[in-house]
Amino acid sequence: MYYNQRIQIHRDAWDVRNPLPSAHFIKNVGPCNDVVTENEVILLEHDVITNPFSNKILAQMPVPNNDSNVNVTEEDLKVRTDLRHITVCSIDPPGCKDIDDALHCRVLENGNYEIGCHIADVSHYIKHGSEVDKIAARSCNTIYLVHRRTDMLPKVLTENLCSLVSDKDRFAFSVLWEVDKDSLNILEDKTRYVKSIIRSRRAFTYGQAQELKDDLTQNNDLALSIRGLYRIAKKLKQDRMNNGALVLASNEVLLIYIYLS
Repeated sequence: MYYNQRIQIHRDAWDVRNPLPSAHFIKNVGPCNDVVTENEVILLEHDVITNPFSNKILAQMPVPNNDSNVNVTEEDLKVRTDLRHITVCSIDPPGCKDIDDALHCRVLENGNYEIGCHIADVSHYIKHGSEVDKIAARSCNTIYLVHRRTDMLPKVLTENLCSLVSDKDRFAFSVLWEVDKDSLNILEDKTRYVKSIIRSRRAFTYGQAQELKDDLTQNNDLALSIRGLYRIAKKLKQDRMNNGALVLASNEVLLIYIYLS
């Protein structure tokens, strides 16, 4: 009946005098070598809960407005820094829906650079100790397989209210660094950590961001921001190399891996 099938069982006991354990049958997962079945097996082997959010939990989630903007109140403006006037953007792989971080680079009045890193403020919607918080703590991350994904949080958050999509107001945690215009060193004493409100100007893919950076005919705020980020990132990376950072992504390592395989 279960020949050439993947089945799930639960081992109950294994007496040292018996070569076989005692167990009970849970379910038939599906036929061997079937894509859906093998994906399910991977999740079962690693104890991934594939459907953690009940209808009761989903009913407790916030309902987005028709325009999908977050509802910014006067109280929010008292406790958050409004950064919606700054040209923020995100850079992610193609098809990314849960955009949880964004960046900006701009020139300050004193000539120094300001670098901003903005992380979606999930805690605005998920309270400590809530059922969703416990599920997220147990999962720790979203699980990606080739044909499916298992979310750490409900989609209304990951793909909507907490996704830093373009042209939408979003709550975030922001780190603002001031960088010396000449040395490109971070001025540690001027670093700020704030709860913020941002509005991303564009959600770039890696390729789109690269094209904009390389197109020197483009000198809008987004292009200048990306070029500034690239310049400072190169400097920071070089500093890491000079301080003895280990690089494992070299051609030599790749060749050794191919040879050994």
